[in-house]
Amino acid sequence: MKSVREVLSDIVDTDTLEDAGPDVRLRADLGLNSVETTDLQLELKKQFGLDIDLWDQEDYSLGELAERITAVGSHS
Repeated sequence: MKSVREVLSDIVDTDTLEDAGPDVRLRADLGLNSVETTDLQLELKKQFGLDIDLWDQEDYSLGELAERITAVGSHS
């Protein structure tokens, strides 16, 4: 979760992230717009090698992103 928060801290208000748990959704709860979602997708690819389409399902949660980052890290 820490890695997800670090990436998101450059995109959304850090006060919003302080209390954000693993079930918090990117668009529904954090209010990410299309530009912010795309920025996040690019940062995840750049920092973690995570090739993820954040538009391929309804809305990712912070916990789901953290699991994906962990999975990528375990395969490196």
